[in-house]
Amino acid sequence: MGQVIFPNFPTWGIAKGFILFGIAMYVVFGFVVVRQVKLMTNTLQLGYEAIAKTLSYLHLMFTIAVFIFALLIL
Repeated sequence: MGQVIFPNFPTWGIAKGFILFGIAMYVVFGFVVVRQVKLMTNTLQLGYEAIAKTLSYLHLMFTIAVFIFALLIL
């Protein structure tokens, strides 16, 4: 009773790794969104290309900021 099975197992380190990996994948998703919006605005002319590009770049900057913040916090 009260015996620890793996006393030196770095569970918090593994959790940090998974969290950072997930956020890094989200940054990759942000780059994909920027690329897709660029392709879309080159193909279709609907009148709101500037707004879509601006939002995609803001999204990318936000994802990068969250990743950097997670690196500093974790």
